[in-house]
Amino acid sequence: MERAAGPSNADAANLLERYGALLELSGESPFRVRAYHRAAESVRHLDAPLADVARSGALREIPGVGEGIAAILQEYLQRGTFSGYDDLTARFPHSLLDILALPGVGVKTVMKLYNELGIATLPELEAAAVSGALRATKGFGAKLEATVLSGLETLAGRSGRMPIGEALPLGRSLAAALRQALPGRVALAGSARRFTETVGDIDIVVETTDPDATVARIAAMPIVGAVVDRFESGLRVRLQSGIEADIFLTPPQRFGATLVRATGPAAHVQRLAPLPEAADEAAVYAARGLPWIPPELRLGGEEFDRYPEIPSLVVMDDIRGELHCHSTWSDGAASIADMAAAAALRGYAFLGITDHSHGLGIASGLDVARLRAQRAEIAAVSGPVDLLAGSEVEVRRDGSLDFDDATLAALDVVVASLHVGLRQPREQLMDRLLGVLRNPNVDIIAHPSGRLIERRPPGDFDWPTAFAVAAETGTALEINADPMRLDLKHDLAAAALRAGCTLTINCDAHHPDGFTNMEYGIAVARQAWARPEHIINTWSPERLHAWLTERGSGAGP
Repeated sequence: MERAAGPSNADAANLLERYGALLELSGESPFRVRAYHRAAESVRHLDAPLADVARSGALREIPGVGEGIAAILQEYLQRGTFSGYDDLTARFPHSLLDILALPGVGVKTVMKLYNELGIATLPELEAAAVSGALRATKGFGAKLEATVLSGLETLAGRSGRMPIGEALPLGRSLAAALRQALPGRVALAGSARRFTETVGDIDIVVETTDPDATVARIAAMPIVGAVVDRFESGLRVRLQSGIEADIFLTPPQRFGATLVRATGPAAHVQRLAPLPEAADEAAVYAARGLPWIPPELRLGGEEFDRYPEIPSLVVMDDIRGELHCHSTWSDGAASIADMAAAAALRGYAFLGITDHSHGLGIASGLDVARLRAQRAEIAAVSGPVDLLAGSEVEVRRDGSLDFDDATLAALDVVVASLHVGLRQPREQLMDRLLGVLRNPNVDIIAHPSGRLIERRPPGDFDWPTAFAVAAETGTALEINADPMRLDLKHDLAAAALRAGCTLTINCDAHHPDGFTNMEYGIAVARQAWARPEHIINTWSPERLHAWLTERGSGAGP
């Protein structure tokens, strides 16, 4: 049942991503690099084969695909490659991209390793680290050796699962396409529906009274590249994106029970088993004397004891604004006015503009002079959203901050972040974190653990101590809604709440589209059993301003 129709969308997306990474190695601007990664994501999630989109003349309608990238895609469809990619692969060994993927290893280091030591592959780099060659080479040393060995360990431990930020849109796209093609009910299931951090594959439940006809319709859908297996209760397909999905077929009278089972996890389903035959999920739970339990709360544990609290948990409509976002003043891709307009479209009452401070050089951070100039621009942007002039201030390796207390006190909101030195011993990390928590000019600790899911492990923090001090000082801890971070994760956020901490949920948006990630942060907060009163950006503007004023923010000129 395989359909052969030229290169797949996944192949095209992978090529664009590799080209973007090669551009990064060549020293291109971050904005151009980001454009290719964004176009790759759009191509990967197309509902039809790229070749069909090209034949219809609709390449420019793909989000993020302008005239230049459209021409590249046309050339790729004709040749299987394109000239710009050929030029860069002639300059740089493709294996350098594997080294660039190592956590903590940036472009400058990759090129220095290649130019000075001739290291072009991960095995060569590992050999140099293990033998002590990196430590002995001027300009590299023990720090890089430790970073490389830690990064290789992280790579070896990766699960190969999709991040939720990729899996959920893909699952929703498939479900929408199935609804258009089929007469019965269709529902997303599996770990994507539960908002787990990573997802193995996509699971969908389809209602049908004629399984054979349904399978034939699914096989003919443009989003489906191939039917790779047919089993008793459904089929497995490979999508144009290269991702595989299990589609469970069920008669109408069992739809609810099948959806509960396909959503999982096993520990939750076992607490309900044996599942009654039911046409909808609510009936399954009612048969057990329970209300319907939202998928993100189905963890197989306390949801069965704390279900009376469910109606009081935070939801999207509770969010009144955000306090951590970026603009073109640092590493964002949109102006302050554009970010404010996007916040207004979401109905936000307030937005914190918190571009990076100068200590994070890779992000084109602001010094004091640029911070003052930016504050003037923020004040000049009018509209329904109250803009707060702030900064994401770098916590240096020695625990000091990029700005002095007078500068911090003059800001409306201060977000502190530990981006560097996350591999320091626990004692040093805790000294840095506790020092910042006790600084009265710091309002929020952003992405506190510093982790990047499947890319960088969290720092080795003493969380009970950190939460106790955060509760004492009233400093808010962030649930970063970027699906590559989700930091604090739900179990740590729950522990923080038990310790009496205050939370905030922010998208850390670098583009107007970034605000759409809020649903991931909401899911984490709900998994932590957080209520609106626990989260400062659900508060009214008046309450928020009073809280910030009491902390000393905005006290300067």
